[in-house]
Amino acid sequence: MRNNSVDDRPTPAGPYRTPNRIMTEAESDDDAAKLDGLPVERAAASVTVDEANSDEIRETLAIVARDGVVRRAAVDDAVANASMVATTAETRVELAGEKLDSAREAAAPVSGRDLVSARVDTFDARLDAIEDRADELGDAIQEALAMKAGGDLFEIARRIRRVTSAATEIQRAADDLQFELDSFEEWLTDADRRVEELTADLDALAESVGELDDVAETLAVDDRDPGSETARTWAAAMVRHRVASLMIADLRAELAALRTWAERDGGAPPSDIEPRLDEIQASHDAVGAQLTANADPKWTARFDDQLTALDEALEAMEPPVAWTEVEAVVEEHRPAIE
Repeated sequence: MRNNSVDDRPTPAGPYRTPNRIMTEAESDDDAAKLDGLPVERAAASVTVDEANSDEIRETLAIVARDGVVRRAAVDDAVANASMVATTAETRVELAGEKLDSAREAAAPVSGRDLVSARVDTFDARLDAIEDRADELGDAIQEALAMKAGGDLFEIARRIRRVTSAATEIQRAADDLQFELDSFEEWLTDADRRVEELTADLDALAESVGELDDVAETLAVDDRDPGSETARTWAAAMVRHRVASLMIADLRAELAALRTWAERDGGAPPSDIEPRLDEIQASHDAVGAQLTANADPKWTARFDDQLTALDEALEAMEPPVAWTEVEAVVEEHRPAIE
């Protein structure tokens, strides 16, 4: 499985901090307190926030409003609603943990195979990350509640909105993990399912290499300036080409592991996959040669150090590849193409 998700999340700020709030000269704590009792539209007009449009401000204030009027008394209900969303997310995380325990038990008879243990390790790391995020929800809710008596109502509403959004994302991540763990248990017990998954990965790889081929063809007739959009497109294509190379190696290793698995179980080894891999490898090599041939020397000079560092980092990774780690490495070493 290669679609490991990695989510960004909003991080609640500490109590009474307003990192993105831009206060006008006339605005003070008393002015902020005067939001209490104002219609949402009027209250929104008195709030200035960096990188927030008027619709977003109104939607945020509506969290602490009753009948269209901003009310400090509405904070309790807003916090209670956020708490319910957080509790649901925490429950889903617990269920994901139970599902991982079940999957780990199902994998025990074949846990000595790298192909299996790598998947379990990836699921384990994902659950740890989700649990860490879930652990922050309660503190974030308490911080918002602590501001109820005299805090800025807009900031309270924004914190509640953040924690609700974070809880929703956590719930989604936990649900996705449960779904993938169900699929993993089926993969463990069904040889055909293992081959189907490998075939789907091959299809995705072939499509990616085809897209790179299209990009490589356009580079020959475009702008050669190292600061041009074409140069940036070339650098991005080189990154994708390197990642595709690692995926080819990973899929070859997986094919070998599935053959061994089938032999030990007395089943038929996967067929028709290796020829496809060879075809994709040939196309990948041709695309790489074309990308290199079409590169202007100024492009190479501009991006060579970053691409070399990426190469070195990716070469240190061996199958079975942890693709979440690949994503992190690519993000760290991705050429600066602004």
